[in-house]
Amino acid sequence: MKYLVIFAIIIMAVIYINKGNTNNHICQLKGENIITIGDSIANGFGVNSNDSFAIKSAKLLNKNPIKMGINGETSAGLLMRIDKTLSSIDNIAAIFISIGGNDFLRNIDRNITESNIDKIVENSKKYTNCIVLLGIPSSVSGSILGNVSPIYNNISKKYNILVESKSMVEILKDRTLKVDQIHPNEAGHSMIATNIATLIKNNK
Repeated sequence: MKYLVIFAIIIMAVIYINKGNTNNHICQLKGENIITIGDSIANGFGVNSNDSFAIKSAKLLNKNPIKMGINGETSAGLLMRIDKTLSSIDNIAAIFISIGGNDFLRNIDRNITESNIDKIVENSKKYTNCIVLLGIPSSVSGSILGNVSPIYNNISKKYNILVESKSMVEILKDRTLKVDQIHPNEAGHSMIATNIATLIKNNK
């Protein structure tokens, strides 16, 4: 009886560990192109194009970068163009999505923002399983406490995708990493690129 109890505990532990690692092996980068799409952070506002995380992260992963951010993009705007944009590109290895910040700044209903991002990810999954959301705090208190909006983790769990949740929290707290109150400078973009590349390498 004693051994049966121990065996049952071991089995439960293995199941729990595996459940906590559902993201493993979802980013095998089978294609050649990495798409970065979304808002001004995806576009590299305030820095030279080659210094943006869209370019740097793809190069760290030895892939071809395609930068498709639009300054001021909201989740509704990205949702309108996501499928048409991605369908025009072949051989997609991964999609990096930076969206939500303009929604938060404009006080758009969080349920609407989450629904839009959910649909953006759902559409993106048709082209690759390797999707990374750049997590962004939804408020000043979130930045101070070091928390991105729960929207990103909710969607990550639903679709089994990755969230890079470290960079923007640090950037928003440190003016040496920004060109203004919001946008990363070259050092900030390097931080995002390194963190995304590390996240993917840990989930190949």
